[in-house]
Amino acid sequence: MTLLTELKKRTKVRRLKLDINRRMIFISDIHGDLVTMKAGLDKFGFCDNDYLFIIGDIYEKGDKGTNLEIIRYVMELDRTHDNVFVMAGNCEESLRFILTPMPKRNFFYYVLKRGHSILNDMADEMGIELNENMDVPGFIEKVHKNYIDIYDYVDTLDDVIIINDSIVLVHAGLDDINNIPEYSMSVLKYDNFDTLSKGVDKLTIVGHYPTRNYRHDISCANPIFNMRKKIISIDGGNHIVKGGQINFLFLESLRTMKFNWNYVDHYPKYEMKCDVNYDEPDDFINVTYGDNEIEIVDTDLDFNLVKHVNTGITMWVHKSYVYEDNGKMYCYDASNQFLSVRKGDVISVIRKAMPYSIIKKNGYIGLIDTKYLEYDN
Repeated sequence: MTLLTELKKRTKVRRLKLDINRRMIFISDIHGDLVTMKAGLDKFGFCDNDYLFIIGDIYEKGDKGTNLEIIRYVMELDRTHDNVFVMAGNCEESLRFILTPMPKRNFFYYVLKRGHSILNDMADEMGIELNENMDVPGFIEKVHKNYIDIYDYVDTLDDVIIINDSIVLVHAGLDDINNIPEYSMSVLKYDNFDTLSKGVDKLTIVGHYPTRNYRHDISCANPIFNMRKKIISIDGGNHIVKGGQINFLFLESLRTMKFNWNYVDHYPKYEMKCDVNYDEPDDFINVTYGDNEIEIVDTDLDFNLVKHVNTGITMWVHKSYVYEDNGKMYCYDASNQFLSVRKGDVISVIRKAMPYSIIKKNGYIGLIDTKYLEYDN
């Protein structure tokens, strides 16, 4: 019998007393990207003397097959290492949502329209075709039978970890450590926590909400250190926002309380062969979901020149980022930032197109004239 016996998960809180001299590594929102996660662990020298905390959203939204791949890897990592601590995110709760039969329209929306789910990976592995004529109860029964180990593991994951009574870890947000909700979803899905919170008593490290979405001027996926509110947000938006990354937050030790960070991403890299300098715009803008209505002004090859309706600021946006909804035009993550670079800089190429390409340098996302990516002199 699976341990996953409740549709609502009661909040699991764990208090740890750890060595104050050992390094701590915090990551979140991997979203099925095992290759990039492992690249980061290797690059930043994760070893048995470190503590590693994975703060939720291990799977969902990854490429085909990767959601099962990564949860199995994390389960084995957790089983074989007493210095690894794995936490729940709202995406881990996707398995709980099918515990009891949900309306078919909800199920089909989840696996057919959204896709990129661990449920899709399970269906592929079992050789089951997902379609609107399928036997949904029969599929759910087979998932329960064949993946009970994953169900049981996910159900054991902590929702809140308190380290040495000084640092709080939670996937999305927690306003009051002395008043923890009985059920976990409110701490696993607390959108815009850094903005909405009035501040917390203990230093709190969270993921869940991509840091790019907090910034309305510069397009950047790096961690946000809001020490006034005692909140550190580390979700780099991997597989969520354009130019997303997995942020690695390092605490030198509890004794020193010195933080630093770095990141890894899955985009191809290019070493610049020349300097490129751009003038900064009078007003920077970073367009994110919720304030992304636009008007198309002009076109140039793969790009549209658009005007952001709310501010009147214009910017070049790749045509694939533009969409229509109920007669209005919108765009996905966009910015009017062109990135200056130096010869020898290694950049991530998010999308190579004409006449511009979308790139990232040191976590900052913007445009560059594509001709500079083909400069060989």
